[in-house]
Amino acid sequence: MDVLKKKMKFLATKLSALQSELSVSKEIFHAASREVENMFNKKYFPEIPVEPEEKDHDIEEYSEEKAEDQKKKQREKQQQDQARPNPENMKDQTSAEKNADPEVKKMFKKIASQCHPDKLQDMEDGFEKEKKKELYQKARQALENNDVLIMADVANELGVEVPEITEAQLKETEKKIISIKKELGMIESTAVWHWFFTEDPKKKEHILKQLFDAMYGQYNIRS
Repeated sequence: MDVLKKKMKFLATKLSALQSELSVSKEIFHAASREVENMFNKKYFPEIPVEPEEKDHDIEEYSEEKAEDQKKKQREKQQQDQARPNPENMKDQTSAEKNADPEVKKMFKKIASQCHPDKLQDMEDGFEKEKKKELYQKARQALENNDVLIMADVANELGVEVPEITEAQLKETEKKIISIKKELGMIESTAVWHWFFTEDPKKKEHILKQLFDAMYGQYNIRS
């Protein structure tokens, strides 16, 4: 494996991991924000009813295992939603997919010819079947995000021919990685995030009070 391919593998793996981390972080942040808002309304505006769908008791029992399970269920649901009798039919693609790089779309078609759920129905090897399902989902995500390196990484695993990766494409992936890191940094710097992950009861209560003060101040300004 030459230097360029090693770098491609490294960046593709890093980008994919960061995208998954960002997805889970957003779920946690939004759930924690709803929890804080519900507690705020209960304290200051008890007359405001709390919608059932806004209650999220699972957030109190968050763990790495639970997050991984949520990601797995999300991938399975996406696989079911995205399954098509004809994977080469571009009419079913989103506008983002239609605007993807031609090489990305070309690699996806070849990957889909091996890994599309319809192609795996009669496969007996459960481990291999599950692996190909995951690779297909990874390729679908890469198509939607126009991630040439992640698509090339999937293609490599399946023995699909990969076009020459340019330095410009590597730089573009590095920019995506930097952008996601910044977004993660913004989420993790919020008071809501610190409140959720703080284990010290006194610190947790102090952060919650600060959040309530800020929320009450915004309410008075709007009023």
